[in-house]
Amino acid sequence: MSGPNIIDSGLNNQVDIDVSVKRADGFQIHIKGRDNHLVIGAHTILGSGMIELRNNACSITVGENCLLNGSIRCRAGQSHIRIGSNTTMMMAHISLHEAGHITLGDDCMLSGDITMDVSDMHSILDVETGRRLNPPRDILIGDHVWLAHGVRVMKGAQIGQDSIIGSRAMVCGAIPANSLAVGTPARVMRSGVTWDRRRLPLSPETKRAVAERE
Repeated sequence: MSGPNIIDSGLNNQVDIDVSVKRADGFQIHIKGRDNHLVIGAHTILGSGMIELRNNACSITVGENCLLNGSIRCRAGQSHIRIGSNTTMMMAHISLHEAGHITLGDDCMLSGDITMDVSDMHSILDVETGRRLNPPRDILIGDHVWLAHGVRVMKGAQIGQDSIIGSRAMVCGAIPANSLAVGTPARVMRSGVTWDRRRLPLSPETKRAVAERE
């Protein structure tokens, strides 16, 4: 581990990275364009992957005590990413191909093979009028949200705090807080739940219920 290595080939960009931030060999930070702002909070670890701001007037803000693996990329002008403190990413790809915001709350847990973008990247047009039909839409993920392996978070998605999104689910709309959602598109299967990073022991009642199903 070492301190961040930054390649800034732009103009008037601001970088505020706490001295305690650690970067694994191979993690890249590239800044192009102008008037961009990168903030990384104390004791965050940059594992495998990259951070990129490649246009103008963009921002990426990462809180304290995060562990980030994957790619975090502002590709369009006026695009913004915020990742809350104590959030971990095993391998996620967060990008904005058009202007907008992607916001992750505090203490989120992202597994591997996760993607999210505010845009479809290409235009869908009405044949008669030529009018574009698919504008970009912001993504908002609340505090303490768990995204399991392979989740796709589509433009306009909103996930409430303390929720769990099951493996391979595709989130296209709004998922309320304290929900377990699965499927494509993701649907709420159970409400009134939360989760814990620790693997806690099963209660006697749960053990009995499992035994009865087997």
